[in-house]
Amino acid sequence: MAFKSIGQKYGFVSAGDVYRQEIADARTEEQAKAEAKLAQNRDDTEAVLREMGMSDEKIAEMQAKLEVLRQSRQSHG
Repeated sequence: MAFKSIGQKYGFVSAGDVYRQEIADARTEEQAKAEAKLAQNRDDTEAVLREMGMSDEKIAEMQAKLEVLRQSRQSHG
């Protein structure tokens, strides 16, 4: 269990608590935006591949390759 100060125990909020919550909220918001952008990129990629006449199997293969590439970049950068 996390340490709580006397003030926290009785419901007082410090400036540090507010600051940490703002940082956590900003990170959550940025992560949601990144996930939405990734989903849109996947949809766009699938649309382009369909327009090129690729089969569902090939599209799934290409998406898997792109996911591996994305994860590789995240782990290296």
